[in-house]
Amino acid sequence: MSNWFQSYGFAEVFPELLIGAYPLDGKDVRTLASRGVRRVLNLVQDAEYHEGQRAQVEKLLARHEIEEVRLSIVDFGRLPPDRLDHAVAPVVGWMDECVRSYVHCRAGWQRSASVAAGAIAVFNDVDISTALDWIRQHKSTADPLPHQRDDLLDWWVTRGRQQAAAHSAADARAAATDTPGATPSAAASSARVP
Repeated sequence: MSNWFQSYGFAEVFPELLIGAYPLDGKDVRTLASRGVRRVLNLVQDAEYHEGQRAQVEKLLARHEIEEVRLSIVDFGRLPPDRLDHAVAPVVGWMDECVRSYVHCRAGWQRSASVAAGAIAVFNDVDISTALDWIRQHKSTADPLPHQRDDLLDWWVTRGRQQAAAHSAADARAAATDTPGATPSAAASSARVP
């Protein structure tokens, strides 16, 4: 395991959802695969990788049949609402499907924690502070910067809350139908933030 991945680590912050540092070598990717990760949301910019690392990780993820979605967000930067929309949506979808997923930024402290909080808030229809508290209970180093928390809260008030209501309504409709594949996911019915 790379020193970076080992030092900054990762944690399961919600059933089937892990967040943490970016994988940098074969051992890091094998660690994720051994934990059952099938999908990755990569929030890292290309410039954060050393030469050749990005291409190597991409090949290793493919070799382990781990699907990667890339959506770079500036390290230490703002969290624009449209970027949060694009980052949170696939994670919520993976949670609905009960697909074990990994959201990472460089260290797993700020960007990944913010996106995971947004996803948990939408998935469970809970406020952002509750979702962040939940994440910190499982990964104590998860700590978005003050301006990122502000951006996340603004996103929640202007967009996320509506997404959560739509998600809850979809779960309720699925629960009311008898069609195959339309029932709420196991995670949706059993994994709620207290």
